[in-house]
Amino acid sequence: MTNIEDLFHCVYGSNLEFYKLEESKSGIPFVARTSRNNGVITRVKKIPNEKINPAHTISVSCGGSVMECFYQDEEYYSGRDLYYLKPKIKLNTQQMIFYASVISSNRYKFSYGRQVNKTLPYIKIPKLKDLPKEINFSENKKYEFFKKDDFTFKALNTPVKNVFLGDLFDPCNGIASSEVKRYDSKINDNFLPYIRPTKDQRYSIDAYVDKNHIQNKYIFPKNTLYVSTDGQGSHSYAYVSIFEFVPNSNVIVLIPKRSMTIVEKLFYAFSITKYRYKFSYGRKPKGERLSSILVPEFPNIDLQKLLKKYNSYII
Repeated sequence: MTNIEDLFHCVYGSNLEFYKLEESKSGIPFVARTSRNNGVITRVKKIPNEKINPAHTISVSCGGSVMECFYQDEEYYSGRDLYYLKPKIKLNTQQMIFYASVISSNRYKFSYGRQVNKTLPYIKIPKLKDLPKEINFSENKKYEFFKKDDFTFKALNTPVKNVFLGDLFDPCNGIASSEVKRYDSKINDNFLPYIRPTKDQRYSIDAYVDKNHIQNKYIFPKNTLYVSTDGQGSHSYAYVSIFEFVPNSNVIVLIPKRSMTIVEKLFYAFSITKYRYKFSYGRKPKGERLSSILVPEFPNIDLQKLLKKYNSYII
């Protein structure tokens, strides 16, 4: 690992006030502290003699949506609290995008009250030689992940079929925290993560519990689909577990009524989360409300063929 400053120049951006600029569809991109649309909020007319951020750089939001990093392939203006990273060595587009993603992964260290600024140059990133081999290829070499003759796609003659969630899954409630003894860490292999509702699956472990003191009906294997049912900021998010776990009473586990692949479960987790707008802290996705969600039926495709052929491209 190395510091950002070893590979990039850390430069404060244009620092322009957007309300003073004139928008233009054919103008210069204006990058702000947002997590959407590659950071670009609009295009503005070019300003004579005004500093402009160079192309082939990484924009870094140091305030607002802290640590949102994007690769910018053309010159752009930027607002306040936004740095750009200019490479000190030759990096291709794929490598720049990879570094933008790696740097963004540090966002959990910062917040609105703890901005990046002075610490940005010292954030650790991989050395160039340590990048995955799939990233270190020449700009002239094109990676054709999917060739048009690999698969034949047929036009849909009929609309996509929707099914009720309750026809696909049986819901199982979790166990209340008052009925378990919670531990701060995993003492041994008998201790399982105690899962809570969360917007981000990385932070879903609330504590650890001893499975020897938990009824079997509350213990679920990895690759199990579950839904957060409470919390204004975390309700209705659905995930597929990557380890054995015990859910709390604000999490509902969905047990398939037929055999399902992990890809199907991920598909339905995504579909459930898309219905989040229908629920709230006062209208939770439980019982009939959850079971009556209409989700698209999983498409009939040859998953094994697809995964086998392209598994080697997954980084």
